[in-house]
Amino acid sequence: MLALQQLQPSISCKVARRVQQSPRSALLHRTRSAADDTGEAAETPTLYGDWREFRAKLVADAGKVNWASRVSEENSRLLQVQNPSLAGEETWAHATAQPEVGGLLLASRDVPDTDKYWQAVVLLVQHSAAGSVGLILNRPSSLKLGVGRGGLKFAIIGAPAGMQDTFAESRVYCGGMVRQDVFHILHGHNLEGSVALAPGVYVGGEAAAVKAAAGGLIAAENFKFFCGAMVWEGSELQQEIDKGKWYTAAGSRNLCLKQVLQLPKPLWREVLGLMGGDYASMAKEDDFDE
Repeated sequence: MLALQQLQPSISCKVARRVQQSPRSALLHRTRSAADDTGEAAETPTLYGDWREFRAKLVADAGKVNWASRVSEENSRLLQVQNPSLAGEETWAHATAQPEVGGLLLASRDVPDTDKYWQAVVLLVQHSAAGSVGLILNRPSSLKLGVGRGGLKFAIIGAPAGMQDTFAESRVYCGGMVRQDVFHILHGHNLEGSVALAPGVYVGGEAAAVKAAAGGLIAAENFKFFCGAMVWEGSELQQEIDKGKWYTAAGSRNLCLKQVLQLPKPLWREVLGLMGGDYASMAKEDDFDE
């Protein structure tokens, strides 16, 4: 992530490191198998490397949910073309009791400033008593990162050498209305200098990203660039959540990392549909049309 800091009014590429990187935790989920010699059901341990996937499985088991039955087939087909690797991962989303780093915020009909945040899906990148920062995932702009026709009209000051050339065709997303002179990078690779938001979801590591993409090790399309962010001071976000302005959720990493371009089903509707119940019903309401 390219941080929100008090900078001179120019484009800057300083990396925020407020979120501590945490290694993937391995969790054991014990599933019952055939009966053992005592006649009681034996348990077979299964290793899970992503605690969020483990929690999602618990949610699915408790509610007898089959995530595949809720997946948008149209969006899945598009993702298969855009990013086959992400398309091969399980897609899921469920409500959470509280906001969490690496989790999602979905705008309700009562979201503040509806003209700007209508059906916004926000990835929370910082959340503490001091405040919260998020990136809007579904606001692609018409601009590309490169300088020139169809791209930015300026070079990004402080960017790693070659970044705008390597990612010249990468779409720039509007991450929020605050500090739009600051850029952020989001991806799914544990690169030098990057910070983990959740297992398999990272921000930052711009120099390593340039090296990997320029060297053909990682496709440039695997990185997403945002200008600006959403910022809440102190408990402002929690107050808005308490008033029903945002729904909190956890979602699979492919929902966060995929390019949100020409989706047959808007991302907001896709996530709510995966969450099921009243959320899925809400996603079908005509008065929520974009």
